Amino acid sequence: MCTRQYLSRRDLAILHRFAREHGIGAHSHDASGRKLAALLAAALPLPETDAAPRRVSLGATVHYRPAGARDTSSILIACPYDANALLARVTILSPLALGLLGHAEGCSVEIALGQARSLLVDIIGVDAPRLSA
Repeated sequence: MCTRQYLSRRDLAILHRFAREHGIGAHSHDASGRKLAALLAAALPLPETDAAPRRVSLGATVHYRPAGARDTSSILIACPYDANALLARVTILSPLALGLLGHAEGCSVEIALGQARSLLVDIIGVDAPRLSA
């Protein structure tokens, strides 16, 4: 099971700015804010030349499945203002996105769901973010 989360310097900058603009920190009133603050404090920065393995990042599409399951699901990790449940664009403040962010393709990750519940998921694939032209 993978436990270390590695984020690109770009993702770290975006997430730090988002947290600062929305007053998110270790003492946030909501659990998702505290989890984001903890991720930002613990995540390790990726070297700019890191090419493998593919990692879950902002804008990436993640293909995953609960451990032991056959069916695969896919989500795109988005900032809250870009999230859209109908398009499977999941906000970074969701437990699933916070748990997947920074992990590599092929990892098994335990996602904390709250109320002392968790879900073990396998990251099957990661499609890099598509950059706008």
